[in-house]
Amino acid sequence: MNKGILKTIVYYDCLDYPLTGEELKIFAFKNSHDLKDNDLIEIVEGFHFLKGRSDLIRIREKRKELSKTKWEKTLKAVKWLGVIPYIKLIFASGSLALSNTDKESDLDVLIVAKHGRIWLARFLAALLLGLLGLRRKRHQRVAPDKICFNHFITDKSLYIPRKSIYTAQLYARLVPILVSDEKLINDFCEANSWIKEYIPKFQILPIRRANRGSSIPQSGIGTNSKFLKFIKNISEKILDTKLGDWLESVLRKYQLRRINSYHLTHKVSGTLSVPNSHAKRGGRVKADDESLEFHPDSPELKILENYNKKMIELGFEDLTEETSFDK
Repeated sequence: MNKGILKTIVYYDCLDYPLTGEELKIFAFKNSHDLKDNDLIEIVEGFHFLKGRSDLIRIREKRKELSKTKWEKTLKAVKWLGVIPYIKLIFASGSLALSNTDKESDLDVLIVAKHGRIWLARFLAALLLGLLGLRRKRHQRVAPDKICFNHFITDKSLYIPRKSIYTAQLYARLVPILVSDEKLINDFCEANSWIKEYIPKFQILPIRRANRGSSIPQSGIGTNSKFLKFIKNISEKILDTKLGDWLESVLRKYQLRRINSYHLTHKVSGTLSVPNSHAKRGGRVKADDESLEFHPDSPELKILENYNKKMIELGFEDLTEETSFDK
């Protein structure tokens, strides 16, 4: 066993998530020196975990079962989003992508919209799912089974600037669930090739491989239906005009005003006037024409601190990670 394997297992231990052999091969951190002590890891029923943590197998199976309903609700909501103009790609992310949810988990997605129409796409998506009762609202601290619109990017701003073992694993584990432009998946991987510095075998898994061993239903994932494509294409033709430009400008001002007046924006950025503010203590809130990211209470810092604590307890202080952020 090498230190890269140990880092990976310790990281996922912080998520109470034992790894299968296949997951370990694909998502292992960069290989480094071999370890003389192989007694740190146990393998039971094909799962790899830290010694004494066999209870994680039961936890993973329980959460996998809980995730089945959440996946069904996610795909139902995403099918509705197939009619929204300018949405090109939707990924499931976070605990949902891992099928590692608990009862109170919301449904995190990363949405790629057309450049120059990010504000319009977000507004229409939020409006539609809000009317259907499928969207998490900003005043809700806990919103089980609701879609959380916490991250939009554009097809010309696919690069994720925040780099850590947390973000590397987060974006390496994305699952594409609505695909209008398949090329964008490869473009996303190329734009974020930095992830390979952490996870050498980084790739966005095809649906069938992401589905293996998880609770992701196979049906309903993929491209838009012909009918929804037709409506979406008509909408985009109407909005690929000065009308669309005007709406984008109006909705930009409207949404920025709401974002800047929200108390959790202050919690992270400490300022009202600068939408692209640097995060403090692990949280991130960013709102501009390239990226709309709302993670004021990101678990990143907590997970990294827990990871560092475990590494120090195991006697591997050299494998700890930086916990100060500037992006």
